[in-house]
Amino acid sequence: MFFDGNGEAVDWILGYDPPATAFKAQLDKILKGEDTFKSLTAVYAKNPKAIETVFKLARKYDDRYDQAKSAEFYKKVLALDPTGKKGTTDYQTGQEGVVEKVSFTQYAEFSLGIAALSSRPADPAPMQAFLKKYPDGEMVKTGYMRLGAVHFLRTAPKDQAAAFFAEFANRFPKDTTALSMWVQRILTDKEPVDKGIELAAKAIALNKLEMEAKGKSGSQVTTAMGGSSLELNLARLYALKGDKEKAGAVIDEALKAAGENPRMISSFAQAYLDIGAEDKAMAIYGPAFLQKSLAAAAAITPYASFWARQDKNLDSALEAAKKAVEMNPAAFAGWTTLAQVYIKMKNAPEALKAADKALEVAPAAQKTIAQRMVDQIRTQAAAIK
Repeated sequence: MFFDGNGEAVDWILGYDPPATAFKAQLDKILKGEDTFKSLTAVYAKNPKAIETVFKLARKYDDRYDQAKSAEFYKKVLALDPTGKKGTTDYQTGQEGVVEKVSFTQYAEFSLGIAALSSRPADPAPMQAFLKKYPDGEMVKTGYMRLGAVHFLRTAPKDQAAAFFAEFANRFPKDTTALSMWVQRILTDKEPVDKGIELAAKAIALNKLEMEAKGKSGSQVTTAMGGSSLELNLARLYALKGDKEKAGAVIDEALKAAGENPRMISSFAQAYLDIGAEDKAMAIYGPAFLQKSLAAAAAITPYASFWARQDKNLDSALEAAKKAVEMNPAAFAGWTTLAQVYIKMKNAPEALKAADKALEVAPAAQKTIAQRMVDQIRTQAAAIK
């Protein structure tokens, strides 16, 4: 936040993005009074129909997550320029910094659609209208992704979800996102499995072509963003179909190029467990993995939590949880994980000790969450006979 000598708000910056020179340029611009909240407000007071000013004020409020004020100004943009002819702005996605020019009107309609999806309950109608109006582009793709994630992955009826994801895939045929989301919905519904297998295989092929086009080698293809998850979803579909042999073969092949990322290894272990291949899960994410990772609390706490959830490999999980709290005794997550392991081992006294310690070390901002977790552990401990 930036204030003038009278304590009046001049402007704000949300977060920090490198390089430092770019951040300094933002500071210099504010010092000069260029496009600050204060300067824009002054211009707007004199000319409330200056659409660029109205749009920039909407963005300022949007930056601070003030949805009521940003919506107010985005709606003024639409009233001033319903056809989108009076100015453009840059829209930049997080995907490799892709930038495209869009009208103030399109940006306003997109932002109002996002806000409607964020409301409780979510309202998909504004974003659906936006997608119907605009044919393509990065903003439209993002709109599909957000609408899919919020509404069609779980909330919408199956037939509507299938129609939506088919439409998404048709409009962006070289993008794996629609196919991947569609597969996730099929996994949730547990049908239609054969269609899911077809979609997952197509997504894997598209992902491979995309990564190869960017100059990735074979091992990098599988470990690229989304690559392994696509293959694991294919394995889950084969498992749903009852073909555990094919499921295992898919997991085996993907694992060869998965690298050493603990989060990915745990995902492969879960996939093996899902098809009943506990020996393979233990081979990649069992005691041997723990011994290699004992120096890293960030890896061993999730390991202990994973096996506590499975109610398997508990001796190793206990070793990991104890080591984690020894390395970082002030970590709330470590103590709750230790308590959860003791619960699964039916050791109520030690579970309660760990739970009390978790509550003791929990930061003030997390005390409420910690109390709920401790209460849950106490209830579980009381049920142990």
